[in-house]
Amino acid sequence: MENKKMASKAAVICYGFGDLASQFVWTFVGSYLSVFYTDIVGLAPIAVSAIMLIARIWDAVNDPMMGAFAERTRTRFGRFRPYIAFGCPFLAIFGVLTFTNPFGGGNAAGVIWAAVTYIIAGMIYTLTNIPYAALSGVMTEDANQRNAINTSRNIGMNIGMVIVNACSAGLMLKFSGDGAEVANGHGYMMAAAVYGIISIPLFLIVFFTAKENVKPIGKAEGFSLKDTIGNLVRNKYLMIVTLIMAIQMTAFMGRIAVTTYYVIYCLGSFTMIATIMTIPSIGGIIGSLFVPFFAKRIGKRNVLMISMLVQGIGLFIMFLAPFDNMTMVLAGCWIFGLFNVGFPMTLSMVADSVDYMELETGIRTDGTAYATYGLATKFGNAVGAAAGVLLLSAFGYVPNAQQTPEALKGINIVVNLIPAILFVIGAACCLLWNMSDRDADDIREKLKQKNQ
Repeated sequence: MENKKMASKAAVICYGFGDLASQFVWTFVGSYLSVFYTDIVGLAPIAVSAIMLIARIWDAVNDPMMGAFAERTRTRFGRFRPYIAFGCPFLAIFGVLTFTNPFGGGNAAGVIWAAVTYIIAGMIYTLTNIPYAALSGVMTEDANQRNAINTSRNIGMNIGMVIVNACSAGLMLKFSGDGAEVANGHGYMMAAAVYGIISIPLFLIVFFTAKENVKPIGKAEGFSLKDTIGNLVRNKYLMIVTLIMAIQMTAFMGRIAVTTYYVIYCLGSFTMIATIMTIPSIGGIIGSLFVPFFAKRIGKRNVLMISMLVQGIGLFIMFLAPFDNMTMVLAGCWIFGLFNVGFPMTLSMVADSVDYMELETGIRTDGTAYATYGLATKFGNAVGAAAGVLLLSAFGYVPNAQQTPEALKGINIVVNLIPAILFVIGAACCLLWNMSDRDADDIREKLKQKNQ
């Protein structure tokens, strides 16, 4: 224990600022871009779905490539930290550009503008956040401190979501002009600009406080896409946790992308967006405080499995709640939020899978392994949003209009029932993971002896 390389307390605490920064940009994009495209720009739902799915197809290639380049990088600042400092200003800029469309949505130029700005924003998110995620696995050799680092990230994520979800509606209305009851395009763009400006110094705090203590043995190898993909596929535990993350993120991030429709049309209030979308994040902050305690006693996998199962129950309650029964709606929100604590566990499990792969093959794949987390995040956001928008259209949703009872029921199914089912499926998939925390500790001890 005494010989383990550890992160400083400041680094553990400040690591969460990176996900706080990410939420200012990406949660705002994930929460409001779909409704911006359909209700402000005027893009057809099928065009929105096509843009998001094309972006994710490209990410399937781009994200592992970015991870591979990052883990082969050698600088005096480390392998991953330079990308955080370099990428954060561009992420802020393109976060704003996604909420612009000088051509409108009724022509090909408008669709192309939306596609290009969204795809580039996703690429810069990859450039910044895959190295950021990989950093958590190389800051310390101690498993409990890894859990603490990823818990710090989860707290940062939820604080960011609280701020974005609590402030965005009011911020957009303020920038939309006096007397505005619904945000206009200028309101969306200016809110994105405010969040982008705030995000940059938060990312830089991570750059200056973190240190890469776990270093690969040997020289960096040349890049090969075939070898990179092969290393990922051969890692059975990485494939399991990637499957879990994809389901988890589709349920969580995909739901965020369409929740605004539920609040505006089912609950009947644009300003209620802040309440409905903030409660789960506040609950997640509270729940995260107990994660290290329970992870140490019942294991990471079990904490993850229980959290997703109870989140599903919370969403079932919201689905069954009548739209005018706010007590039942809010109760489901709180249950869903208090157990929004699975993300630190999946991140720590990714680190365990990297250690497993290094022991088995001698190859350490921090960057490409954590690329799966970024890919799962964007996959869930885009697939959830794309499928959600198409399903809303199929149920009869019409932008900026009084919705039919069938359309309202469809919105409820898309926002609450389908994600609930996905969370239950994700919890069941956790049973595939049979590496105990003690096994992971043994792997790290063997690696330490092997590398001495």
